[in-house]
Amino acid sequence: MDNICGIVLKVSYPSMGDTSNIEILGKTMLEWVCIALGSNYSDSVAYSDSVPLPQLVRPYVNRESDYTVVLYSDTPLITPKTVSNAVAVLKQRDLNVLKMTRGYVFKTKFLLAIDKIYSENPFYFDEEDFMTAFDFKQVALVSDALKNRIITYHMNQGVQFDDPASTFVGCEVIIARGVRIGPGNIIKGKTIIKEHSSIGSRNTIDGSVIDSGAWIESSYVLSSFVGKHTRVGPNAYIRPGTVVGADCRVGDFVELKNSTIGDRTKIAHLTYVGDATVGKDCNLGCGVVIANYDGKAKHKTVIGDGAFIGSNSNLIAPLKVGDGAFIAAGSTITDEVPNKALAIARERQVIKPNWIK
Repeated sequence: MDNICGIVLKVSYPSMGDTSNIEILGKTMLEWVCIALGSNYSDSVAYSDSVPLPQLVRPYVNRESDYTVVLYSDTPLITPKTVSNAVAVLKQRDLNVLKMTRGYVFKTKFLLAIDKIYSENPFYFDEEDFMTAFDFKQVALVSDALKNRIITYHMNQGVQFDDPASTFVGCEVIIARGVRIGPGNIIKGKTIIKEHSSIGSRNTIDGSVIDSGAWIESSYVLSSFVGKHTRVGPNAYIRPGTVVGADCRVGDFVELKNSTIGDRTKIAHLTYVGDATVGKDCNLGCGVVIANYDGKAKHKTVIGDGAFIGSNSNLIAPLKVGDGAFIAAGSTITDEVPNKALAIARERQVIKPNWIK
């Protein structure tokens, strides 16, 4: 392999400042350009109009390299293929310098010996690679091009997108063949979506693992794990640190935070579970609240396997509910509930006739 040194010039514009720090689809523009250079990336330096390019980059050149590639931070669409092709053209034509639409390839010995560049005729490659982001309108155009590249890659790997135009997929996302992605999704971070999963419409999934056969609809899943064949949503909110087991049901307007949910547990609707461990085969009814915060500190709740938590119950942490326990609807539980016990904590109904005049 050719011994190549890669340098990136960090370009600034009045309307948006240093382009190298602007993030697009999970990476800064500088990081996107560095991907094109791969292991050949050496350093980056602030661009200056007042200093000739050879003098500007000379202190950062690896003098042992055969070739030096100089790119710009405002062209994040540049690809490794284009960089490789540019080096190949320089070698085939035995040139000292090759000017691209935005960037250069030099023989390193030549670059170290000159003070100015006199080559003005660029060699044209894939011109989309050199789309320049010099204002935020251009950043949007570049973002759209990158988004299309990423989605095209996944489609070529066998992922079905119902509406690519409305779907955002980050650069570090891994999606298995056969997965279907509905419209209006935002999938980013180091998310992994495994085979046979279905991602419906209007989800935000960030840094999470969606196991095989899971179904997610109109929900947020953030830094969490969703188990095999589990159904989430619509309008569920799974917050960081949550692990949901296999064959679970996390329904509409359920919020889970920093909790572990056992296999086959059902939390169908309107429930908050925070800082809790919930066992297997449990049922949490509508309106259940695990009160994990006492105003000063968070506390843990442990619910055993097969427990039934009736609707509109409040579980005041710290608390343990045993295996197979049954909490009557409308109860506020503050003390430990033993295995297979029934807990009722509510006022007896009182009727006052003719109370309303």
